[in-house]
Amino acid sequence: MKCYCISGLGADKRAFQNIEFGFELIHVDWIEPKVKESLSSYSQRLSTQIDNSEPFVLLGLSFGGLIACELSRLLAPEQTILISSLTNKTDLHPFIQLISKTHLHRLIPFSRLKPPMSLTYWLFGINTSANKKLLKSIISDTNPKLLKWSIDKILSTDLVVKPSNLLRIHGTNDRLIPAKKASNVHWIEKGGHFMVLQQATQINKVLSFYALKKPKL
Repeated sequence: MKCYCISGLGADKRAFQNIEFGFELIHVDWIEPKVKESLSSYSQRLSTQIDNSEPFVLLGLSFGGLIACELSRLLAPEQTILISSLTNKTDLHPFIQLISKTHLHRLIPFSRLKPPMSLTYWLFGINTSANKKLLKSIISDTNPKLLKWSIDKILSTDLVVKPSNLLRIHGTNDRLIPAKKASNVHWIEKGGHFMVLQQATQINKVLSFYALKKPKL
């Protein structure tokens, strides 16, 4: 079966390079958002990359999880898998929620929205030189317009759509989406926000066991 993978904010298909659980992985490419485009409209345009004429699975990483939830409403996959993701803005760290209420992110110049790489590594839980190099490369290759649009969608969208066949995999040490804010999740001990790279072995075991076998935890 095909599994369509949607990477996170500022990431691309390289984030999934260690994921393997017996499905054919197909990477959905980001497209440039239109001015003031809604999450729903963007997801609709992105959906053309997915062949829903046969059974398939969606896998969303971080911000890609929001897109996966929207796509699940449009395309009805066999299962929707979220890794280090959220289904609602309230899953975010309280400080980030405060920023969303003030809309401060819309007033700050884009160049200042990017934190120093040292802080980014800490937030993402990156602790090896190889993964630091990879994350830095991924972020540097990200379309600035897409990145700013994504940040705004995360901070301004109150997503309430939760797929019926949902599998959530989350790290207990996720600093962007704290563990205490998530429920009904399969936990990866000491997993950070970018555990998809650093703890892929554990994630692959969970995927292999639960995917299409136990849709709900």
